[in-house]
Amino acid sequence: MGDQSDHTRLDLDVIKEMGTGLSNVKKAFDGIDKLSDKYEDDFGNSDLADKFGDFADNWEISREKLTGEIDALAQIAKAAAKAYEDIDHQLAEAIRGAQDPKKKVK
Repeated sequence: MGDQSDHTRLDLDVIKEMGTGLSNVKKAFDGIDKLSDKYEDDFGNSDLADKFGDFADNWEISREKLTGEIDALAQIAKAAAKAYEDIDHQLAEAIRGAQDPKKKVK
């Protein structure tokens, strides 16, 4: 039975790490400067500059959508890990209470 407990602990750690990692990805995306602001003066051709501006605008919209989805997944992973830990704690308390009938279970 110890193997199952270790496996469960590992899974909780993976879920927590996933939440933290996704939050870090979101922060990195939030910190990216607008592409058009950074490079617009580097193009000699106005048509090329316009095309790059279109690309940068589309990237900005897509990045905002992706960032929102990443943030939602990070929050879900963190909430799931907390819920599993709470359930594990409640089950442990119930088992301890069942083993010691004098102890009150919450």
